[in-house]
Amino acid sequence: MALVTISFSDLQGFVRMQRENLDGSLAAIGVPLEKFEGDEVCVEITPNRPDLLSVEGLGRALASFSGRAPPSYAVKPSGIKATIDPSVRDIRPFVGFALVRNVCVTDALVKSMMQLQEKLHDTMGRKRKKVAIGLHDAGKVSPPFRYVALPQDALSFVPLDSNEKMTFAQILQKHPKGKEFAHLVGALCPVILDSQQNVLSFPPIINGELTRVDERTKNILIDATGSSAGAVCSAISIIAAALADRGGQVFSVQIGAKEYPVLQSSKRRLPLAAAKKLLGIELSKKDAQKMLLKLGHSMQGDFVLVPAFRADIMDDVDLIEDIAIAYGYNNFEPSMPSFASVGKSVPSSPLHELLVGLGFLEANSWLLSNKQLLSKANISAQDAPKISNPLTSDFTLVRPSILQNALAALSESKNEKLPQKLYELGTVANPSQKEHLCAAITHPKASFSEIKSIFECIKRELMPELSTEPAEYAPFIKGRCAAILKDGKTIGYFGEISPSVLESFSLEQPVCALEMEAS
Repeated sequence: MALVTISFSDLQGFVRMQRENLDGSLAAIGVPLEKFEGDEVCVEITPNRPDLLSVEGLGRALASFSGRAPPSYAVKPSGIKATIDPSVRDIRPFVGFALVRNVCVTDALVKSMMQLQEKLHDTMGRKRKKVAIGLHDAGKVSPPFRYVALPQDALSFVPLDSNEKMTFAQILQKHPKGKEFAHLVGALCPVILDSQQNVLSFPPIINGELTRVDERTKNILIDATGSSAGAVCSAISIIAAALADRGGQVFSVQIGAKEYPVLQSSKRRLPLAAAKKLLGIELSKKDAQKMLLKLGHSMQGDFVLVPAFRADIMDDVDLIEDIAIAYGYNNFEPSMPSFASVGKSVPSSPLHELLVGLGFLEANSWLLSNKQLLSKANISAQDAPKISNPLTSDFTLVRPSILQNALAALSESKNEKLPQKLYELGTVANPSQKEHLCAAITHPKASFSEIKSIFECIKRELMPELSTEPAEYAPFIKGRCAAILKDGKTIGYFGEISPSVLESFSLEQPVCALEMEAS
C-alpha cells in the first residue's frame, strides 16, 4: 500500500463533495481514508491502481463514480521526433515520451507531480528498476531527442539540485540520488540528449538542472525509461492524464517511424456472460455498461474502451471486478452453495485454545516486514531473508520475529478499552523458517509477574520441559527479562517492554510480552 497525501481544497477542483461524504466516497472505490485533518487528506492506494496516486487521479475516479462522464483526452502529433540507439538494448531498452503544452505551473501542481513521480517509482517502478520518469521544461531544449548509452566519463552536465557539472561517474559517487541508485547502472549509462547534446535525463538516476520545471514553464516534456514496455507506456499515460486534468493539451512524440501511443485506450469485448456467472447476479448489458462507466471506462457498442492509465486491467476478470465495485459488494446477497460437501476439522495447535482461555484475542499480521519496524522494537534484521524485488518499502524482508507486529497492533489500538491482551501464532524466518508464539498485554499495571504467569500456564498445561533463566534481550527492560529454555537451548524471551521501545511505538501504557518457538 502506498500512502498518498493530498489537499482537500485541491481535490475540490476536480470533484465537488461535502467533507462528511469523503470517507464513504473513497471507500466505495476501494480507497481507505487514513487521516483527514484540516485540509490534509491521507489515503492508502493499493499497488494495482497507480492511476490513483495523485489528487488528479483520485478526483477523476471520484467524479466518474458519482456519475460524471469519463474524460476524453485528445492527443495530436507534436512534430517532435526521438530516436533510440541500439546501445541501450541490453541496458534499459524501453523509452517513451509525451509533450503537454499550455500547462499552468502552480505550487499545487508541482507538489502533486513530485509525489506522483515518487510513488510511481516506488510501486510500479520497483524502486526505479522497472520504470523511471522525468519531467522537463520543453522550452529549454531543442529536439530531436536521442536515447543512447554512453561510458561513465563520456560527458558532463549539471544534475538537478546541484550547481556544478559532473560526469556520470561523479554523479554516481557524489550526488545523493546517484549513490542511492548506483546499483541500477553499469559501465554504460543511459542518457537522453537533445540536438545540441544537452542532457535532459540520466535515467534512472537524475534529470539535468537545465530542464527543471518552474513557475515559468509552459510546455512539459515527459519521459519514462525502463525494462517493461507496458509499464513505461502506463507511466507516461498516468502523468499525461494528470497534467491534462490540470488544463494541459497532450501531444505525442514520434519515436523512430511511429507516434508513441500516449493515452491510447485499449478495446476489450464486454464480458457480460462471464460477469453474470462469476458474480452470480442477473445483469443486463445496459446495467453492465453503466457500471463500467462509473469506473472510468468508455463504451463503444459491445466493446469497453479501457483508459491507457488503467494499468490494472489485464484480463476480463479485471473488468468484472470493476462491475462488482460499481454494483457494491454490500449489495451481494449471500446464498448457500448448490453442491454438497463433507467438512472436517482442521488440526490446530492447542496453544490457540489455551491463550483464548486466558483471555487473549488472536491477531494475524503480515509475514513480510521491514528494517524500520524491527528497529523500532530493537530487533535485529541481520538474519532475516531479504526480498530481492520488494513492491513497497513496507515489505522488504521476511519477519524474524512477531513481537514488532504485536507492538504495532497495540499502538493502533491504544485508544481502545484496557486491558488489551493479544496473541499470534505464526511463521518467522531467522533465517530458517519456524513457528513462533507471541503474546502481549498492555494496561497501567502490566508487569513481568503477569507475563511470567502466562508462561507458567503454558509450561504447566502443554510444555513441562521448558525452563527459564535471567537474560537480557534488547526489546525488554534490563532486569525484567527472562530467557525460555528447552533442552538447554534458548527458544524465546518474556518480560516488560523497555520505555524506549514503548516511545517508538507511541505506546503510553506499560506492555509485557512473550515470544517463543511454538513447536
